Amino acid sequence: MSRRRHLRPAAVASAAAVVLALGLTGTAHAAAPATTPGSAVRADDDPDQPENPLYDAPEGFRVDSGRDAVSLSWSPLSAATAYEVHRAEAEGTGPDETGPYELIATVPTGSYADETADPDVAYAYRVRALDGAGHVSPYTEPLRGTRDTVAPFAPRDLTRARQDERGVTLTWRTGDSDSVKYVLYRAESPSAARVKVGSTTSLTFRDTKGDPGLTYSYEVRGVDAAGNESEASNSVTGTRTVTAATAPKAPSLGSARLVGKRLTLSWSQSPHVPVSSYTVYRSKTSPVDTSDPANRLAGTASKEYTTTVGEDDRHHYYAVVATSQHSVRSPASASVKPAYTEPRPPGATYIHDVAPGAGSVRLGWSAAPFGSDESRVTGYRVYRATSPRVTKENAEFTTVTSGTEYIDRGLTGGTAYYYAVATLNEDGLESALSPEVSATPTA
Repeated sequence: MSRRRHLRPAAVASAAAVVLALGLTGTAHAAAPATTPGSAVRADDDPDQPENPLYDAPEGFRVDSGRDAVSLSWSPLSAATAYEVHRAEAEGTGPDETGPYELIATVPTGSYADETADPDVAYAYRVRALDGAGHVSPYTEPLRGTRDTVAPFAPRDLTRARQDERGVTLTWRTGDSDSVKYVLYRAESPSAARVKVGSTTSLTFRDTKGDPGLTYSYEVRGVDAAGNESEASNSVTGTRTVTAATAPKAPSLGSARLVGKRLTLSWSQSPHVPVSSYTVYRSKTSPVDTSDPANRLAGTASKEYTTTVGEDDRHHYYAVVATSQHSVRSPASASVKPAYTEPRPPGATYIHDVAPGAGSVRLGWSAAPFGSDESRVTGYRVYRATSPRVTKENAEFTTVTSGTEYIDRGLTGGTAYYYAVATLNEDGLESALSPEVSATPTA
């Protein structure tokens, strides 16, 4: 931009004196200047002074109203080292209809956020530049802004215009507000927490992301240019329709455990699209490619799957796909690598029934419990000795059974026998012995 050229007031006065002298006497007599060339320049001097590098006001001045602050910005000047921000209360609509300006900030960059403005009061702002020598630029043209905290009126007459397998379409009226956009919220029930699903600048919105078959409660709120959000509109309900072509939602694979060789997977499933079966997939990489038949592990109608795996299967990832009653597959669940736990010996049991008979002894014991993070109990080992304090090392006889009862036959009548039972699990581990019992069969 070209530099503007103006005469200083002192130079104008000197020229006038010369003209006056010529007019009166015909001889020019130069008057003394009002200021000497070496006099100091003050920050409030005329910005059109000679050699002032700040001969133009900052360009691109912009004022944006906001809820928490009025934001000012402008293009920096290469010669400027700081900028003064001045503010006045706006008393009318004209640019000069303001109260007195006051300096509210001096900043080094081309922006300022006025957080001290009183809420909902209109202000006029102007800015000028300074340099290190005390020169000042002209002021920018004043612009107005307000720290706006007043929310717009709520939208009215929210209506469900359409619902089909692709989504729910909603329309509403502005409510005669100053909203510049609208935010849509939905909840899974009238009393559940609202979740933002999108925004629009028009008076209609189509929700295509809701779960099919699930009835949502919707509301809309207006937002003004300062970011203030209105109260909620009336609420309406809408449901994305379930058809034969609707895919179920992906299962949520919540638990994956590998205890020794025992793999257990469990998941949950949205109930709004009926599911007939699930397919479990696995691979050594994540995510599991459920389109590859080679990765299929098993199918099940349950929301849980348990199996025994080999040592090489510890490092697999697993995923589940649901299939609807109309043979439509869901997206795959997240791919999960089971948490591995070293197998632990099972819990011990105790013998609660001892009945001697003719050359026999019948024993009965309690089934040993096992938790979801423990290997399954597969059986029991009965230990027998002819002297007290039975141990696994001194027992003269052992046998394994899958039940909780055993009849020891072929015994010598009148002889005391001592018994203890240990629990076995599918990892081949054995519990400590139960408390010892004794019995003497009859002849």
